[in-house]
Amino acid sequence: MLNTLFRRHCSPSQPLHPLQIGLNIMQPLSINQLREDGTIAADHSLTRELLGDSRPQPLREPMSALRNRRSKPLNVVLICHFGRTGYNILRSLKAVNARVYLVHDQRAASLGYSRRCKVVHATQDLGSADPDQVLGIINDLHLRVGLDSVIASDVESLAFLSKIRERLLAPVFPMADAGTLATLNDKWTFYKLCETAGVAVPKSLSVECQAEFDIEAVERELGYPVIVKPVNSYGQRGIAILRDRMQAAKWKESQVDHDQPVIIQEYIEGTDWAISVFAQDGIIKHWISWVCPSQLDLGYGIGRFLATEFRPRDDLFTMIQKVITATGFSGVANFDARYDDQACKMKMLECNPRFFNRMSAARLSGLDFVRPGLPVAGDQPMTLGNVGYYPWQELFSARGLQRLVRGQWRMAPLLHDIFDMGTDPLPPIVRKWVREDGRD
Repeated sequence: MLNTLFRRHCSPSQPLHPLQIGLNIMQPLSINQLREDGTIAADHSLTRELLGDSRPQPLREPMSALRNRRSKPLNVVLICHFGRTGYNILRSLKAVNARVYLVHDQRAASLGYSRRCKVVHATQDLGSADPDQVLGIINDLHLRVGLDSVIASDVESLAFLSKIRERLLAPVFPMADAGTLATLNDKWTFYKLCETAGVAVPKSLSVECQAEFDIEAVERELGYPVIVKPVNSYGQRGIAILRDRMQAAKWKESQVDHDQPVIIQEYIEGTDWAISVFAQDGIIKHWISWVCPSQLDLGYGIGRFLATEFRPRDDLFTMIQKVITATGFSGVANFDARYDDQACKMKMLECNPRFFNRMSAARLSGLDFVRPGLPVAGDQPMTLGNVGYYPWQELFSARGLQRLVRGQWRMAPLLHDIFDMGTDPLPPIVRKWVREDGRD
């Protein structure tokens, strides 16, 4: 009987085609199947009629067992909506010799041109994708190749993965539950969480839509200038600084066609900082902090969001540990803060509970945020000291050439960066060509 099951579902000669994978979910299968390596794996890819609350929970191998049997390259599924972040994750996965199977939507279409992954499913938008179809694809793939991890690159991908997480047969990269993700990703609920956890934040107000913006109430409660942000946006989208009542009135008039919640924060004069963490069950395992160019400074130049000065800040770590502990967070998250020059202390601004743009800079400087969640050997520092990272693009700026001449630019990260990009150049080229980063 086992031989029959092996021939029917796990035969190495059976071709793996994305369209065929999804069809297998319609076939009634047995409770156990034989993997290609001869081990028995629980199989819950039952018919759609059996995908109700009565379905059995999938049986996963513990991470330690995966480490012990590691003799082949890792097999990883990457679910991606934001192409730039997905590309940086692909670079990290290449560094650990992983074979990557990609599930993406049109917002990350550039990754389909990568040499470092194989597309197993593409959809128009992850928000409207069929969870059961993707579940069937990943579970069937796991039975064929033995997946070591399923990773979601961004908030949209994490929200999708949370829908199928409990039914996946493969291990899942550490991530928070859907409720925690929503709380951290919303700037207003994050503000309230920080207040409860005793984390310093700028005074803030919230309105359900721009039309409810009360110019007098803002002046009375916060005073001008203020900064206005959509509560669920990212990448500077919708941000405005209102320095007085006149600017506030003009801004409100310009927003008549917009209907989304916004947070209004007192404007703080000071230096922008960021901190990113990898945490498991409310404990920070790795972290890194850096000083940022002003998020509204458009004149910083070609390396504005890439040239990085990593600087450890214990005050930032203490603040974020309170948030991580309060939520029991697992996974990777990035936090933005600003040092209040007047109050002489750091204040937390917002959270992005996902992988972050400078993760390749961190990896090339000595701290990889993908590796800790995978069954691979090798120790890493908890954080980095004072380290400067400058991307290859800086070679085309006067500032970068000066650093190179003065010996401030370390050659090993530069050469590694050039090699990474040169061996898989198409995704960033396509991303720039189609202006993928500017899409919502």
